[in-house]
Amino acid sequence: MYLFITIITSVVAGLFNAISGIFQRKGIGSPKAEELYSKDQIVKASKNKLWQIGAIAESLAAVLELIALYYGSLLVVEPLLMTNLVFLLAIVHFRLKKPVSSREWIGIIAICIGISLFLITANPHGGQARYGLSWLPTILIVGVLIAFGATITRKLKNTKQRGALGSFTGGLSLGLTAALTRLTMVQFHAGIMVTITHWPLYALIVSAIISVFAVQVGYGSGPLTITQPVLEITSPVISVLLGLFMFGDSINTSPLAILIELASFLLAAIGVVLLGSSKRTIKLETSPALAPTL
Repeated sequence: MYLFITIITSVVAGLFNAISGIFQRKGIGSPKAEELYSKDQIVKASKNKLWQIGAIAESLAAVLELIALYYGSLLVVEPLLMTNLVFLLAIVHFRLKKPVSSREWIGIIAICIGISLFLITANPHGGQARYGLSWLPTILIVGVLIAFGATITRKLKNTKQRGALGSFTGGLSLGLTAALTRLTMVQFHAGIMVTITHWPLYALIVSAIISVFAVQVGYGSGPLTITQPVLEITSPVISVLLGLFMFGDSINTSPLAILIELASFLLAAIGVVLLGSSKRTIKLETSPALAPTL
């Protein structure tokens, strides 16, 4: 039953992430390099009604992901969130009323088969979460990478390079936030007093605020055909690694299983790239029919 709840909430969270991506990408626009990571840019975007709709959808996705991580591990939840690109394509198809191309069908099939094969082969199951100082090096390393990525992103003039690094930075922050969410939910099993008297909840709040900021920059740092795939691949990879090393989650580690797991994850990543770089995704940036001006 818990696995069913985890799968359903993760997939529906993917749907709301797709809706959020459409509206927030429209709302954030295409700021100049020097405007990225600036308070003025975030304030400007937050006043945009399209961005606000996206923020509501993102909040709903966050609540659903929180429920999913209460019942399930990072190794199950985060790969399932990659389905948001499938929903993104479905929304664009519905709005533009154009048939799905063979490239897009291949991308959809690759994501679905890749995720399914990974979960079936890996058979992930929970371990023992680490607490205390063992998290300090991880948080510091990811934090330094985020700060470094943000600094370099602002200096890059090439939009593709800027988009790749900006969305990679956003993916790092999302991966860390997902891990801290899972850690907080593990503590919540022991009661609300345990949760509010320990550091993970407050680290999660700080990380979530940074993630919102970093993801917005990721959306606006370059073309969606670059930012979307990089963001969608980076976040689950970081989450899976943290699940393995910081939560002790276990997977099937036989040589054949590892080969299949790597191949299936690569297959899903290829599907993400195919969908993220399709002509229909490009339409997301240019077509007013997807998110009319409010």
